[in-house]
Amino acid sequence: MASPILTIRDGSIGFENDKPLLVDVNLELHPGEIVGVIGRSGIGKSTLLRTIAGLISPISGEITTPTERGDIGYIPQRLGLVNHQTVGYNVMMGALPRAPFWQTLFSLPGFELRQSARDAIEAVGLTDKVLDSITQLSGGQQQRVAIARSMVQQPQLLLADECLGELDSETAKEIIQLLQQLANQSNIAIIIVDHNPVRVATFCDRVLQVKGTRIEEAEL
Repeated sequence: MASPILTIRDGSIGFENDKPLLVDVNLELHPGEIVGVIGRSGIGKSTLLRTIAGLISPISGEITTPTERGDIGYIPQRLGLVNHQTVGYNVMMGALPRAPFWQTLFSLPGFELRQSARDAIEAVGLTDKVLDSITQLSGGQQQRVAIARSMVQQPQLLLADECLGELDSETAKEIIQLLQQLANQSNIAIIIVDHNPVRVATFCDRVLQVKGTRIEEAEL
């Protein structure tokens, strides 16, 4: 088996040293693996993803992730899209972490990165929306834009926080298929937080459940 993309050893996660949200977190995630995380609201699932993404420091323990710029893709609950900009602009922004410094400085991806953005937009079925503003899109289409942005970034690890939450069943199924393609074809490791344990069990290789301050394998 390939070396893990993510390793957490004896992690304690939260915002206050004396009140951690999660303790004794031990996790390995391998290339091409999809892991679902379930649990009630406010229990620490999003904080776990933000800690893995490097946005929050762990209280204690060791977290080993890919170290190159752009190797971790993160889709927050609110997607992080620039609403007044086009689909094409938002997807190209995903290419900037791997662009030369001068392109990053002026937000000007070169030809190869622009082509990668076009390919990603086509892959998620939004070629006819490339010049549309994000505000003109449905919720499912916005999710597709966020995924296309991650595809252009070419991460080794993708963290998706409730990206299926407000979608109808058919649209959710389409987004799941896109995530499965990323895992199977690009060998990307994916952690997805979802509120629907039955749904995650249908497409995730493993499902982890947060109970109290512990994470354990879910029995579904």
